[in-house]
Amino acid sequence: MRSVERLEEFWRNLVLALPSARAVDGAVVVCYREVPVYPVNHAAGISVDEGEAEDLLGRITEYFLSRGSSYACCRTSPITRPRWFTSLLQEKGFQRRSEGSVMVFKGKHVEDRLSHDVEVEQISESEIDVYNRILLGSFEMAVGWKKGFDKLIRILMRTGWRCWLAYVEGKPVGTSALASYGRTGGIFNVGTLRGYRGRSVGTALTVHALVGSMDEKNELHMLETEMGGNAERLYEKVGFRVDHTVSYFVKEFHGKN
Repeated sequence: MRSVERLEEFWRNLVLALPSARAVDGAVVVCYREVPVYPVNHAAGISVDEGEAEDLLGRITEYFLSRGSSYACCRTSPITRPRWFTSLLQEKGFQRRSEGSVMVFKGKHVEDRLSHDVEVEQISESEIDVYNRILLGSFEMAVGWKKGFDKLIRILMRTGWRCWLAYVEGKPVGTSALASYGRTGGIFNVGTLRGYRGRSVGTALTVHALVGSMDEKNELHMLETEMGGNAERLYEKVGFRVDHTVSYFVKEFHGKN
């Protein structure tokens, strides 16, 4: 199996682990309105014959409408079928909102990237409140989303996700997480509070999650980040390389809350 196929299969499994996710004929979809960000509100694994593409898009759109969402979102990759599905999305009013780089670890000797000034500890469920306060602060997300994040992280931890907090001088300042499916480990939620950026916190969090993935005997270690952004350059220094890119196409439902 090619890496892109394996990585996209990982993403399919990831989506199905999220609250409210379901498989439809030709895709998997999730709409978790309590956290209105694309990674937990989209359709992925899109693969149908050419004559079924419009019907699939209709089912995806109906799913988001049935969930009371204000938008529908589709994630496309190099193995999205049919190949012209992105053209169909644009024809039906979807707009490309973001592009991501799916990166795979190709490096060695990760431990030498750790900083003695940053302490990283895996959390238990009792520390979800602190974890999510730092997560929201790091990504500068709305504080009103915290209740949804608390529920989401608790569910994911109970399905095997591992989460870490980074500390500088005893203060929690950053987060990361690891999900493992099918011998592939995915690193998520790597974030650092603004006042502590540039102090190797993100690197330490990434390395701990990466070592955790290796400890779980995963054969492939991946993450997804904004294409061409600062985070992509950070991950390259750790040893990650871009395997392929993905796009998120969004259609707003006017008049919906």
